[in-house]
Amino acid sequence: MKLKLVTFKTNHTVLGEVEREKDHLTIKQPVQVIVQPTKDGPMMGFVPFLEFSEEFKKGIVLHYDDVLCITNPVVELQNQYNQYFGSGIQIASAIPKI
Repeated sequence: MKLKLVTFKTNHTVLGEVEREKDHLTIKQPVQVIVQPTKDGPMMGFVPFLEFSEEFKKGIVLHYDDVLCITNPVVELQNQYNQYFGSGIQIASAIPKI
């Protein structure tokens, strides 16, 4: 399973460990990615997606008919997700921050 961003046709985006099958995909421990305006500019955050379902940890089945696209998250999103659900190991950014 790889960490992926899944954007639905409704324009909601979730991040989680995705396994692709022929006619569906399964996503484990998904979080909805939300953007909130702040006085310093937009800020990104996570909201658990179907957290109280039995399938949250073992995998929620989604049909491709509901999916607009599946993309790779930027390093910052991967690091933030891994702090909550993964090993906690941070991935070094390719561009140094000044």
